[in-house]
Amino acid sequence: MTAKSSLLDPRALPSALTDTQASSQRWTIREFADMFDVTPRTVRFYEDKGLLSPERNGQSRTFHIRDRARFERILRGKRLGFSLDDLRAVFDVMEGRITDTTELRRRRDNFQAVIDGLADRRRDVEILADDMSEIVSVIDDHLTQKADDSAQDVATLADRYQAAFEKHLIAQQGSI
Repeated sequence: MTAKSSLLDPRALPSALTDTQASSQRWTIREFADMFDVTPRTVRFYEDKGLLSPERNGQSRTFHIRDRARFERILRGKRLGFSLDDLRAVFDVMEGRITDTTELRRRRDNFQAVIDGLADRRRDVEILADDMSEIVSVIDDHLTQKADDSAQDVATLADRYQAAFEKHLIAQQGSI
């Protein structure tokens, strides 16, 4: 199984655990929530929305490694701005609940649009990270050269940043 396909396989484990190791991994709701630095209420919210379904024994919940992998995907999707319906649409396909060919094609087209949008965002993040690195570099240079906070020093810093930024823009245009 390739790394890419294992991310989509609902049976895939999030790490190199054997099935025996994975089946021995169990967490209470408190332990599970702590693992992700969220509250038990947050975990229950996703359970109430049908995105998580831990093993239930009366009132207690037991979470397994597959719940962990799924929750990692949920939280990653939320960090990237996906709605609960978006996440549900992905899980429906991953878990084989969508069998109609027309619906599968529609979802495939929607997923491709999301992939394209994520690629655009990745480029934007890389550009912004480069810009911020330039700022940090200019500030570091400035701090090592000047120790006082005079108005002249601030103006010099601004000029140096502007020159570095223009150089970066020219380099970006050359790569387009």
